[in-house]
Amino acid sequence: MAARLGHVTTFSQKIYSVSPVNVTLERQTSASLNTSINLTTTDVKQTRVALNVFDSVVEADGITVVLSFNISSKEEYGEYQIVVANNVMPAARRAIEIVPEGITLYT
Repeated sequence: MAARLGHVTTFSQKIYSVSPVNVTLERQTSASLNTSINLTTTDVKQTRVALNVFDSVVEADGITVVLSFNISSKEEYGEYQIVVANNVMPAARRAIEIVPEGITLYT
């Protein structure tokens, strides 16, 4: 994901979770220390999500959240985990890389 230094970046994420949900963006800076970027949840909508179950796709209820964050220094670029937590299940994590705007990543 590309982000411009000093500007707000907004993205949408589909999540299979029950509401209420808490979403954070965390980075492990050392073996014992996690840092996080403050995320603002601007919109939460009910949606359908596609889950891969063995060799098939199953649709289920989920939510779409629109998240905003600000990169305030060059040191904040890098690999993060989107952490989704609710009051029912343990937190789920998904890797994301935040790069300076204009950088192209090939996967």
